[in-house]
Amino acid sequence: MLVTQANDEESRGAMARGDFEADQPVVGLRRQQALIKAVLGATSADETRWLEWTSDLDVSKPEGAFSVARAILGFANRMPDVAARWAGGHAYLLVGVEEGALHGVTTHDVEKVDPWIGRYLGEDFDRYTFTYVPLDIGEGTRHVMFVDVFPPQWGDPIHPLRKAHDKAYAGTVFHRYPGRTQPAAPGEIDALTGRARRAAQRIDVAVEMNGGALAVVPFNQDTIKQSLTETRDKLLGQLSAPGEDDSSVNTWALQSLALSDYRTEDDFREEVEEYVHERVAATEEFLLRATGKAGTPLRVQLTNPGETFLAEVALVLTLTAPVRAHVWDEDDEIRWPQKPDAYGTRALPGSWPLMQRPPVFIGRDDPRPQVEQEGDQLVVRYRPLDLRPHETLRLHPVLLYSYAETTDTAARWSATATNVSGHKQGSFVIPVERVQGPNIEKAAELLRD
Repeated sequence: MLVTQANDEESRGAMARGDFEADQPVVGLRRQQALIKAVLGATSADETRWLEWTSDLDVSKPEGAFSVARAILGFANRMPDVAARWAGGHAYLLVGVEEGALHGVTTHDVEKVDPWIGRYLGEDFDRYTFTYVPLDIGEGTRHVMFVDVFPPQWGDPIHPLRKAHDKAYAGTVFHRYPGRTQPAAPGEIDALTGRARRAAQRIDVAVEMNGGALAVVPFNQDTIKQSLTETRDKLLGQLSAPGEDDSSVNTWALQSLALSDYRTEDDFREEVEEYVHERVAATEEFLLRATGKAGTPLRVQLTNPGETFLAEVALVLTLTAPVRAHVWDEDDEIRWPQKPDAYGTRALPGSWPLMQRPPVFIGRDDPRPQVEQEGDQLVVRYRPLDLRPHETLRLHPVLLYSYAETTDTAARWSATATNVSGHKQGSFVIPVERVQGPNIEKAAELLRD
């Protein structure tokens, strides 16, 4: 019951069958419970490099504390670029749940659990946290120990076992392989040694605005909808009752047409409203693209000024309201909705029109950035890319616009890479411009039915 965004054999296998998205850290009670439920519907083959579960452990006993510590050390001894493929680099151990069964565990005070586990991790190890997540699946509330191991970083030391247990000697280096945690092989030891040596390697990039402005536009969804009032009224006018001066022949003809249509009047009204809704969205898309062509979309360029190859550089821009953003590809056609058939003319259910604006799914290799509204902040996430030494790349253009009057605005940026540590931040100011693109009335003339 698990899904991951990583494009490798591990994620294309058993995990691809499920419905839990592992592209972000598991934060909050709802997401934690969702992951536990996904484990209930999973198989043992679904255990991966970022997730392990076990039916029951008593961390107050040496065997239980060692088992939890071993899992934590295995997750902590992963390579940062590998760990970053899932859950933002985090890894999770769930105690008290397995495929098809929610067992729960006895809860203990944090002050007691940390020393029990810490004797195997070492006094200075602080790369994890845990909580008890309550869940009721119809058998009463039970608690799952939910351990979150933080993402490994370049420059992290190797984390060995600090206290012997049974056949595991102090100094053993555990590593998380797909579906299992075991002593690291020589290749993993070499890689972890290289990870530790990269402490001084930090990301160094230059981010510059290579043209761009914030467009103040004279339209919004409400004004677009108002411009379609005449179209909406004309369509719904087909349902108007005949006037008193209409002949009985005409009345009979109209009633006959209505009877020949399998749609009820309420069905037709709903279809008209859906058509108007889709038409508003398509018209807004049309106007925003025209604004982008007439104005100055934001273009950002990314430069690697150093001698170190930077892998999967991820750039994030953050702006504040009322700024909005829009991205598109010139090859994408605007999906205009099909106008409803006149009331009284559709005799067969099979002729029901399909909506012409299906959702757009942006693939992993799509160059367009992702745009998200997070509270009063607009977040633009560019697709990760590799930067060779001294290379400069121009990123995909983004139309920044506002429905309200505004002033020049600051864009804050943050950049990271998967093969070096740290992140770099900065900002630049984006000026305001008023774009003389097509207005709603002009668009209505061009697109009139």
